[in-house]
Amino acid sequence: DCREVLKTLVFKEGEVDTKDGGCYLMRIMPYRTIENVIDGLVITFVNVRRLKTAEKAGELRSFFESIVDTVRQPLLVLDEERRVVSANRCFLDTFRMRGRPIVGTSVFEIGEGAWDIPELRELLEEILSANTTFQDFKMDHEFARIGQKVLLLNARRLERATGLPGMILLAMEDVTGPRAK
Repeated sequence: DCREVLKTLVFKEGEVDTKDGGCYLMRIMPYRTIENVIDGLVITFVNVRRLKTAEKAGELRSFFESIVDTVRQPLLVLDEERRVVSANRCFLDTFRMRGRPIVGTSVFEIGEGAWDIPELRELLEEILSANTTFQDFKMDHEFARIGQKVLLLNARRLERATGLPGMILLAMEDVTGPRAK
């Protein structure tokens, strides 16, 4: 590569992977003196491992968000503080929250506090602290926008990369019976 750059005077760049898992962007450029004479090469290596990891994480996030949006059950992904990281279309449509910014909001504050139930708080806390799950937690509630709903809630911990706090996947099934007329 160095001989080619010296011969053509055209810079060259490429990625270099190291044996220990590192990734670098390598650039080889001709070195010009003040007199505009080529007098060697400048070779730089820029560590792009973090950039590659972030790029891959973005691709994975996009991939998983498309799966979550396809599910026909209302779903929420919550962070370690029980703030909404993601809400699928079905959740937003079911609870009439389209156009409302809920990402970053505590699950206990959305829907005029409808989800602020002491037993649900306790169950969600245990998921991260004790690595538990729960299924079929019955939530019977009058929602301000949609009326009475009976929901069965299921939740589990989502593992993340080492050193990052876990997240919670909260899925809902509407088991509200037919209304008497």
